[in-house]
Amino acid sequence: MSRFLIAALICLTASGALARASGQASGRLVPLSSREYDQLSPAIRSALDLAKRACGDEYITVRNGFLRYLQGGTGEEFTAVHFDQIGCGNRAEVCTSGGCLHRVFVSRVGLQREVWRGNVFEIDMLTVSGVPALEVHCGAFDHSCCKRLIWNGTRFR
Repeated sequence: MSRFLIAALICLTASGALARASGQASGRLVPLSSREYDQLSPAIRSALDLAKRACGDEYITVRNGFLRYLQGGTGEEFTAVHFDQIGCGNRAEVCTSGGCLHRVFVSRVGLQREVWRGNVFEIDMLTVSGVPALEVHCGAFDHSCCKRLIWNGTRFR
């Protein structure tokens, strides 16, 4: 029991800045407009196209926080795409029983590339001692499998 409590506290305790969220109306799935879609970077649009294909090419819906951002200390910006906040039309999320796809991109000098991807229940972006980090939650209610990945300038390790 104490091991579970310690693991849960590690996952829930964030040091430093947390990521800011972007998206639609809080809590409910709403259609992503073509204007909003067009304003996204090519890499993020490509990630959303993957969700659209998983939805059988019907329109996708999004919740507030489907995109989350974190500013790095050396000018880079991280964008996380949370597929658990994306749905197919009026249907539920595009997830499986093993979790939801989450992808993280880094932007520097106008270039954006993917730096992390995983099928997990949740990720949180935060800053730990001035360094960007990811907290990965691989179980719905099992916090013992939480792990923290630190940005090394190239990827999260």
